[in-house]
Amino acid sequence: MKYNTLSFIFLLTNIIIYSCQIEDNTNPIYKKDNSITIQVGTRKVLTNKFTNNLQAVVPMWGVGIPRNSSLFSTIQEAEHAIVWQPKSLTDGAYNHYACLANFKGKFYAMWGNNTIGEDAPGQRVLFSTSDSWGTWSDAKELFPAPGPLKPRSEVGIHLKPDRWAIIEDVLYAIVYIHEAGRYPIACSVNENGLVGNPFLLDSLSSNSSLPEFMQQIDISQLLTPSSPKLKQWYIDNDQINWWADSESGVIRNGIDGSQLIESFIYRAKDNTKVIMMRCWGTSSNPVHNNRMYVSFKDENGDWGLLYPTDIPDSPSRSQAITLDDGTVLLIGNQIAPEFDKAIYLDRDPMTVAVSKDGFIFDEVYNLRIKAPNYYRFSGIGGRNPGFAYSSSLVFEGWLYTLYSVGKEDMEITRVPLSAMNL
Repeated sequence: MKYNTLSFIFLLTNIIIYSCQIEDNTNPIYKKDNSITIQVGTRKVLTNKFTNNLQAVVPMWGVGIPRNSSLFSTIQEAEHAIVWQPKSLTDGAYNHYACLANFKGKFYAMWGNNTIGEDAPGQRVLFSTSDSWGTWSDAKELFPAPGPLKPRSEVGIHLKPDRWAIIEDVLYAIVYIHEAGRYPIACSVNENGLVGNPFLLDSLSSNSSLPEFMQQIDISQLLTPSSPKLKQWYIDNDQINWWADSESGVIRNGIDGSQLIESFIYRAKDNTKVIMMRCWGTSSNPVHNNRMYVSFKDENGDWGLLYPTDIPDSPSRSQAITLDDGTVLLIGNQIAPEFDKAIYLDRDPMTVAVSKDGFIFDEVYNLRIKAPNYYRFSGIGGRNPGFAYSSSLVFEGWLYTLYSVGKEDMEITRVPLSAMNL
């Protein structure tokens, strides 16, 4: 009996060691019977994949780990157009945070703009419109600078676009205030490009302050009948703001303690709601692992903690769109040569991954490759090469994607769905 017990312990120890072996940090070696079932939100997931820290991974990637753009097919039918380029430094040579909408057949683009650099105090929001492919109006101010322009090293109020929303035949632009509390404001934009007065979506908290351009508005007009409708719009349309946290039922730490940012939601073909976020890190604090994180919920459940997946991430912001037949498109920069190494890559190529059920992405295409590795204007902080922070929609059989190029220019790509066999 003693011999059998020792043999069993020895065998179990070797099974555990064997199941944790990892080759090249990307190709785990497993036995079939080493699979485990994990509870991810309201969904049970079978997996035999683990991170370098032995955290169970949700398998969602059905193609290889991309070491360069040659792994995926580039869509030859893709068409590209310039939306807006700054003509001088005073126009603001930092442009990022794309948001795209189509309203009554007309396209609307908005983005964050700064003359100093990424998220510097005073960052404003611009917009442009298009009635026909490839032709865009000159950029106009949608939300002016909310406070004084200051160096990036200083803390100060600034704006970041969130998204467009259409309610009762009216188009609204929603942006977020940062560094004066964090909360949304909105305004209407009509078909002639006229911008309405900005208003709050909710009452201002005691630790928040208004941007300068709203401080002269009568307090009775800061909340409008549209305010609660816009809040409900997010729920009705399976949307969530990029900075969602516990107030939205989202925990911004993964199951493994990773810090997560830039949340988005979509529905899988079976109607399961899926939330994804990316792992966050900086060059001085490289804690990200080049993985997307995920959780699931039904109509009655909570999200729960997000688990790491095997979907690669450059890292960058991503977005998902569910088509009418339940096919899900994941648009972003789904590239990384290996996981769990905190690699920072240029956001090139920009990709679209296709899933027939919303759970396994097994086709990936390059939407655009070969980003410029230079800037037309120097002295702007926080930029990096690549096609990034895209915003996409499907209109009349085409996928349209707005994005920044090197965080300097705004451009758009469209591809026919038929080019992806959709």
